[in-house]
Amino acid sequence: MPIFYTCKKCTRNYSKKQYAKRVYCRICGNLLLSQFVIDPEIKDGLTKNSNWEKKSVKKNLRISSKQSFFLDRAAHNLNNRIKTRKEYLLFSRKEVQKKPNVIEKEQYLYNSEYEDALDLKRKLIKKFEKKTLKQAIPGKTISNNHGEYYSIESISESGFKKINDKKCAKILISDLKLLQRIGPKRESHLKKNGYATIEDLKNHPLWKKSAFEFINLIEKKQIGALQSYLWKSLPKSHPYIHYLAGLCKIEDFAIVDIETLGLSERPIILMGIAQIRKNGIYTNQFLLRDIPDEPSAIWAFVSCLKKECSLISYNGRSFDLPYVQQRLAYYGLDAPINNPHFDLLHFSRRAFGSKLNNCRLETVEKYLNIGRGVNVPGALVPDFYQTYLSTGNVGPLVAIVEHNKQDLVTLATLFSRLYEEWKI
Repeated sequence: MPIFYTCKKCTRNYSKKQYAKRVYCRICGNLLLSQFVIDPEIKDGLTKNSNWEKKSVKKNLRISSKQSFFLDRAAHNLNNRIKTRKEYLLFSRKEVQKKPNVIEKEQYLYNSEYEDALDLKRKLIKKFEKKTLKQAIPGKTISNNHGEYYSIESISESGFKKINDKKCAKILISDLKLLQRIGPKRESHLKKNGYATIEDLKNHPLWKKSAFEFINLIEKKQIGALQSYLWKSLPKSHPYIHYLAGLCKIEDFAIVDIETLGLSERPIILMGIAQIRKNGIYTNQFLLRDIPDEPSAIWAFVSCLKKECSLISYNGRSFDLPYVQQRLAYYGLDAPINNPHFDLLHFSRRAFGSKLNNCRLETVEKYLNIGRGVNVPGALVPDFYQTYLSTGNVGPLVAIVEHNKQDLVTLATLFSRLYEEWKI
């Protein structure tokens, strides 16, 4: 059966010839996905010229010729903005040092990073010319109810460490201020009267209920509930939140990171999960060979996030997980992600914010002397992937996959190193 291309947001259909000219919907700007023609009328319509689009819009939306004109002009302008839009800015290192507060708010690249990345892309294209995906990146194609995706598995050396559950409990119960309505003065008064820990407050007539509830959460290792409780009085960057990880089993951590084609409403092209095993860090990456692989890859990714998992990410609370939920909704899929979450961006800002110009992961890596092999800046991942789509050369994909894997391994190292920064 013939293939046509559709926008799942506004349901507009496009022919193969129209898709070759423009991969985005001319009305709403969303990326088009391939579909099979079932209705003969649609099949006939797709063989006509571009006038079919205007007639279809008028028929379905019942708009006037004047409205059609303005819609076409708006779509044309939107398409031009999409083509020319860059979701990063280029600066010299001197400019960043002069305006750190202004530039920190933007996603930016150093000019030298940009030039190095373009040089890397040229080298990879030459190196992997005529190579297949499997030859360049060993993996396998996996099928599920939502389609196919490319799965990549690997093992890296692990330096992952966490505090044990006893030390975590000892630190938490020693701070009476963690209970509601207990401030520094009241804590001092209670300690003078022999209530040294929250455990002791179980015998206090006023605070015993709160103490029992808090201790119960620790004993049952209810990490998500404890996070919610502590967030009522502490910032998300507080070391106590990080120490809660001591209650997790080491095999229940899931380090997550995604790569997208933009900062909003663009496909996720690669998702990675790293888990700690006895022989190292086991990484599983879910790669899109082409955009239609996205629903199957996302579904496989979220299926790996079991209820008992505690997530580790870098800005994942604000970006990665909301983005995944957005893309699930786009495909009409539902998979709630309510796991306990340790977002290392918050902790890094607290630990290194006064020492560094910014807290980008690459900057923190350099500060901690964590090296990278093949390095492509995260802001240029869309450019590398678009090059792969347009040329069919898998070289740029190698850099994207390695970038994602290195992010996962770095987060494991960073998670452990942060314990050295807390003076508790």
